[in-house]
Amino acid sequence: MINGDFYRLKHSRGFYLTESILVIFILATVLTGTLTSVSARPSSSAFFNFQMATNGWGSSQAVKLMTSMCSVLVYLTLPLLVMTTGFEFSTGSYKNLLSSGMSRVNYFISKYAVFIVVVLLPYILYYGLIFFVAGFKYHFSPLTGTFILKMGQTVLFQLLLTLGIFSVAILTMFLTFSITTAVITTIVWQFAVATLRMIFVHATWLKFFDFQGTLDTAYFAQFSTLDWGRYLLTAGGTIVICGLLTLYIFKHKNL
Repeated sequence: MINGDFYRLKHSRGFYLTESILVIFILATVLTGTLTSVSARPSSSAFFNFQMATNGWGSSQAVKLMTSMCSVLVYLTLPLLVMTTGFEFSTGSYKNLLSSGMSRVNYFISKYAVFIVVVLLPYILYYGLIFFVAGFKYHFSPLTGTFILKMGQTVLFQLLLTLGIFSVAILTMFLTFSITTAVITTIVWQFAVATLRMIFVHATWLKFFDFQGTLDTAYFAQFSTLDWGRYLLTAGGTIVICGLLTLYIFKHKNL
């Protein structure tokens, strides 16, 4: 079934349209040197100081600056999630697969594996294309060990946050068998968290659930060791709890 999901993705016009939008977005940003974001711009002084001190966009500088825009990947990953993990639910063909002998556990594991790869692919394209476009347009900056280590930590953290966002979508999808509900949930629950943060400004614990808002601050944010641990625990806990709940509900749900 995993091969079928990737075959369908590879031969889907929606996949190439989604990736084309991402490529155009990256080209427009790098070639014009204009930063935009679908969420709040990072407010850390480190981001603004780096932006003001940056004289021209080299490859490394562009990658650093555009870590502040990667929340756009959440919206560009949604169509890929629908085309792969949600395909059988949208057509009702999951019943045929399960009645033909595939266990619900194997079905869930295969779908979750595809889901992880689908989340990873846009990140590879995003940062890879930024680096090379900025390098050819401006210049290739030296790749220092510090930069590679910092970017590695940032991307892994962003991936964890993104998986946390979509783990709720997966739970909703397996709970309702509705792609529309899962997509709406993905957008609404993070918007709700961000709104609650603005209303209840003293409820500082809410920031650890604002995964999408944290995506754009991952590189420049100056978290304490304790806050790092809380972010990792919250995102990781969300993934594990939602995953276990999804599996439990799916195993006991009437088809």
